[in-house]
Amino acid sequence: MGDKLRVADVEHAPADELVPLITDRFDNLVTVAIAEATNRFVPQRTRRLLRKAEWRLDWQDALLCASGELQVATERMRYADDPRLEVTERRLRCVRRRRDEAALLVKKMHHNNTNNSPERKSGTSSHLTAQGWLRNAFPHEYTELLQQERLRRSLGNKTESPSFRDVHEQIAHAWLHGQLTAPRTREADALLGAGDAAIRLATADDAKDQEERNVALRHPLLLGRWENALRELGTTTAQQARAESPHALGTLPEDFYTLPQPEAITVLNARRFLAAVQQRRVEYKRCVRQITQVLRERKQQDPHVIARTEAKATASQLLIDKHPAEYAFIRAELRAHEISEGFLPTSLADSPRRAMIKRQVLTALAAGTWTR
Repeated sequence: MGDKLRVADVEHAPADELVPLITDRFDNLVTVAIAEATNRFVPQRTRRLLRKAEWRLDWQDALLCASGELQVATERMRYADDPRLEVTERRLRCVRRRRDEAALLVKKMHHNNTNNSPERKSGTSSHLTAQGWLRNAFPHEYTELLQQERLRRSLGNKTESPSFRDVHEQIAHAWLHGQLTAPRTREADALLGAGDAAIRLATADDAKDQEERNVALRHPLLLGRWENALRELGTTTAQQARAESPHALGTLPEDFYTLPQPEAITVLNARRFLAAVQQRRVEYKRCVRQITQVLRERKQQDPHVIARTEAKATASQLLIDKHPAEYAFIRAELRAHEISEGFLPTSLADSPRRAMIKRQVLTALAAGTWTR
């Protein structure tokens, strides 16, 4: 899975050399996140890299994992009266501050993505909204026009992408149809044919090993079973670890330091294992996010998908040409709500008020009262 980084390496590594290392190995990204948070000599290019839109979610995930690692380390050091405790606590505070910063940047990014999404742009465009409502008013005519346009473009009756119950069904479908490729190693094949107990054991071993990763578990066809095993391990470990939940360590209970030493060590070991399981769950989510991003980009570039989108746009325009007065009526009704020519307020995009306006418009078109 590529070279493993140390925190000391990050200060001297050029940002462009870090990219393949943190792309291939999530633990390298965690290392870079810790270094950036705790070492003032890390280059500015590396700091800017982590804050780029395409890395923000991964950076936030890495900081979540780093804070978990450092938290269990401080708990163990405090119990053992380890002299390194003060330094480790300082690093934990630095990482948590960066985690809060990353959370704010991710929130800002989500807000921008939502406002710039096709759905939001469609909802705030008077023209696109009117087109959609006209299609709702004359569904049979639109279907006929769309079919004619599809035939004209030789699209035939090829069905749209099927709907999937979950992301793993989507990934399996993409794999089956050659949209995804990943090496089928002996280890991956063995796990693909293994029972749940074997998957759970492999997942536990992977979580315990901080230096290496079981690449087979990260195969696209195994991601769903890996996630199930991680969930089960988290659930079964949380109580022994005296954790807040399988997803959050929380603080150690007040009576922890009164426990007999063997019991206290058991709790600390369970917390370290749970932190590792939580980290692997973050890695799992990152794997799924990377795959779905690839599928989304390939779909956008698919000539057939592009042609279908163009056919829909043409059919919508043909429907406007057939019913120009009705379209003008819808635009006139929307104009009263615009904040500027052709633009509706974001607050109207998915509000009950919009649904009410649409209902009134479609009722008037259906009853023929719109001409009044």
